[in-house]
Amino acid sequence: MKQIIFVLVRTATWWRASLVIIFVLSGCSGSPISIPFLQTPVPASFPKPTATPYSLEPTYTPNLFVLNTLAPTTTPSTETPEALAAIATDTDTPLPPTSTPALRATITLEPINPELFTPSPSVFLSVTRSTDQLVWGSTCEGTRSIRFTAQVKPTRRLRFVTLWYRLQDKYSGRHTDWGGGAIFSDNDQGTYFYELELSQIDRYRYYQDAWFQYQLVASTVTQKVLGSSVVSQSDVSLTHCNVLNPVLDTP
Repeated sequence: MKQIIFVLVRTATWWRASLVIIFVLSGCSGSPISIPFLQTPVPASFPKPTATPYSLEPTYTPNLFVLNTLAPTTTPSTETPEALAAIATDTDTPLPPTSTPALRATITLEPINPELFTPSPSVFLSVTRSTDQLVWGSTCEGTRSIRFTAQVKPTRRLRFVTLWYRLQDKYSGRHTDWGGGAIFSDNDQGTYFYELELSQIDRYRYYQDAWFQYQLVASTVTQKVLGSSVVSQSDVSLTHCNVLNPVLDTP
């Protein structure tokens, strides 16, 4: 029994001495010593996948502005040839522009002032004019003067035949004042005549489209009215070129 205890004590002492020697040698050499029962197990490593390089053809040129859209797919048409012909006729033939200037409604003229008529019998047998349309502006052709001719019956103390006129806008109540007073010439046989130029009409540039209203008056040397013609309200127009020949907007 004493021999067994001695062997165990001796064996334990030797084991401790061996551990001390191992640690001393490990600290002196600076290199780790592999001790299987003291090492921490290292997880097994697996090989990493290898990347395969991708290369474009030498002639490939990228388009930075291309849109990655799907190519259109075509589906066979089930329409009959007659139906396809009708569709082509409706959609392929361009139609000409049909824009036309819109017509504006003119105003209702106000009643003529009774003072423009005289109670005496009219001395004018007839009054004629050379045109129903006066124009102004530089972009069109047209008449820029109007000639009046009046047949007057012989009247005692008759000395003057004069022309009075004003402009009345066709689309509003705007108008000029009555004016003029141009004196007619005569041939001593009862015929009186006068030609009015566009430049003699006051403020005509303020009216794109207006009626030229006029009246003839017969008077004595002291300007006493002997008779007058009926006022012409809407027989003669004075219009700018842009109204007669409007510039249409093309699509």
